[in-house]
Amino acid sequence: MNTNKLVQSVLSTVLVTSVVLNMTACYVILVKVKRKEITHLFVVSISMTNLLETMIGLTPQILIADQSLLEKTPLCIASGFIVLGFAITNISHLAMLSFIRTFAIKYPMRYLQLHKMFWCKVASILVCYANGFFWAILPLLGWSKYELDLDKKRCSLDWSLTKANSFSYILTIFIFCNILPGIIIVLTLYFSKKTVFRRKTCKDCQNRETNILEKEYLRVCFLSATAYFLFWTTYAIVSVLTLLKVFVPVELTTTTALVAKLSTISNVLINCYVIKSFRKQLLNLMLIRFIKKYLWVLIACKKSSVNDDIN
Repeated sequence: MNTNKLVQSVLSTVLVTSVVLNMTACYVILVKVKRKEITHLFVVSISMTNLLETMIGLTPQILIADQSLLEKTPLCIASGFIVLGFAITNISHLAMLSFIRTFAIKYPMRYLQLHKMFWCKVASILVCYANGFFWAILPLLGWSKYELDLDKKRCSLDWSLTKANSFSYILTIFIFCNILPGIIIVLTLYFSKKTVFRRKTCKDCQNRETNILEKEYLRVCFLSATAYFLFWTTYAIVSVLTLLKVFVPVELTTTTALVAKLSTISNVLINCYVIKSFRKQLLNLMLIRFIKKYLWVLIACKKSSVNDDIN
């Protein structure tokens, strides 16, 4: 199997997995969860952006393997715009969600008051979309441009600096859309952990249900921070090295780009499937119950067959 076929196979797997997991998460939260908090709406929004990013962003790359065809069609600009817009929107969601969870841990009563306000939910989500597509639309207005990526397999930013103002745009993107969200995620994780550990020493403040919720939020914050730096920082480092005129093998560029695509799966896994209450709702789905019953029947038949062979 050559490199192009391998890349297309990986992308197809990411696309199918992302669609299945994110659509399942949206269905469970929107249909099965009765009382929807602001974190639920954020997770649904993240899942929707992941769906659109994978379907609109990856489909041209999977279907059109020819570099010349991709470069000469509007798909290059459209794909680059959509992927960048939703990627920054997702990063904004992660930073905002980390802040909200830290706020909920540190000021639980105030959080309970704010999360009931409809305008607060809508405004916080719209800010993430506005931030993502504000940066994505700037290349269309003349500040840098969308161009084939370093390995010529997808459309991205002008990493080769073929336009004079591309360096300033990429540097600004790197600071405000990579470093700053990373700092927010790390700081919120630090303050969340500090608050939870401080409350453990206060015997009068102990509440079993609250403690479970805090530990769950803390675990999700930690996993979100780990996934963010794992999936986004590697591609950012390779891109920075390219800007500094350091030779980077094409295979490494392709690999880090593929790793970044995994964020469309990791986001929903961490924010949904890690949480115990979500798993409980998931296991109650009719399809899941049918699969479990079918598997139990298969296992029982296999055990019966083994016993018959022994006898």
